[in-house]
Amino acid sequence: MKNEAIADEAGAAAPDDGLVSAPEDGRGVAARISAVYDDLTESEKRLAEVVLEAAADLFAFTAGELANRADVSAATAARFFRRLGYDSYADVRRAARDGRSWGSPLYELDSRRQTEDEGFAQFVAQDVANLNRTVEQLAPDALAAAVGHLVSARRVVILGFRNSSALATYARGLLAHVRPDVRLLPLAGQTLAEDLVGIGPDDTLLVFGFRRRPRVLRDLLALAKEAGTPTVLITDATAARSAHLATVTLRCQSRGQSLFDSYVAPMSLTNYLCAAVQAALGPAAEERLAAIERLHHRFDPFVAPGRSR
Repeated sequence: MKNEAIADEAGAAAPDDGLVSAPEDGRGVAARISAVYDDLTESEKRLAEVVLEAAADLFAFTAGELANRADVSAATAARFFRRLGYDSYADVRRAARDGRSWGSPLYELDSRRQTEDEGFAQFVAQDVANLNRTVEQLAPDALAAAVGHLVSARRVVILGFRNSSALATYARGLLAHVRPDVRLLPLAGQTLAEDLVGIGPDDTLLVFGFRRRPRVLRDLLALAKEAGTPTVLITDATAARSAHLATVTLRCQSRGQSLFDSYVAPMSLTNYLCAAVQAALGPAAEERLAAIERLHHRFDPFVAPGRSR
């Protein structure tokens, strides 16, 4: 392996061997990996994980260095990058320099310096584009499967770290209105071990895993898989190993107009999923909502319009 020359290291495309390449549609490296991940060989999957882990520093590596890290041959590396739709590894490095798919706002600064004419309208336009692309990419059967798991579960455990914690909190607030036993983790002052012990096939994990994802996220998904617990992962295009540990993976576009990601699409998806759960549960959800309203009036009646406290 170490002595083989990597054809596209010098910019030359390897000969055609019948592989289906990802289309040259301007998608980032992570999105292309996600699109073909299920069809990759085991060695190619190892290389895919190395590429994703290199993240913002990908442009600093040679193809040979990445191949060595993944313990794959030069031929495998050449085939892998061609499968992603690149003519050469030089194209991969140029694409990586844009920093559009990776997790640190630091790497967004050079490519997304906000100019004076970038106003609120540009941010809204980017959010609308994210919503449209998310709708195009989400398969109806995947959405139906996610709703089915959330409806049938004995309890739903919702998790999210870093920026994803806000999405998890929002989901818990909505879902708890329409079904019982919805839990949000991690709890302050508690360890995850204390709250996840005993999960099983009757439970469902709803996991928000947007970049950057801590390693514990993959460990949690692996634990759920071992326990036979269905998992619904809402994530972005950069998720690889975590996505393939989940039972259902729903990807949202989260590219922001500025150096920060946008979470408009996952918020909208969360709203839809919880509304679909309510519709599926029917009278049971309506009775729960009515019971919540009765407790609202008992504990803290809302002030009638036009009156002040």
